[in-house]
Amino acid sequence: MLVKQCSTCNKPLSGYRIDAVSCGSTCRGIRWRANKEVVVPVKLAFSVSHFEAIKAAADKHGVTVASYIINRSTGSHITTTISG
Repeated sequence: MLVKQCSTCNKPLSGYRIDAVSCGSTCRGIRWRANKEVVVPVKLAFSVSHFEAIKAAADKHGVTVASYIINRSTGSHITTTISG
């Protein structure tokens, strides 16, 4: 019979619940921190002409400039091409 192992430290999980993936709170915390989404602040600088083009595209879509830039950078549904 194959015994499952802890997803963090590879300790055998025999004697643990059948649906267990970690051997305890330490490994569970390590796994949670590894999978946690990290927020990184980013500062962008645009020339005036590029900013005006971005603002016009954002206005066309009815969203803020910040939302427009985030949507474009994450590949969401806004597909307007900004030339300049």
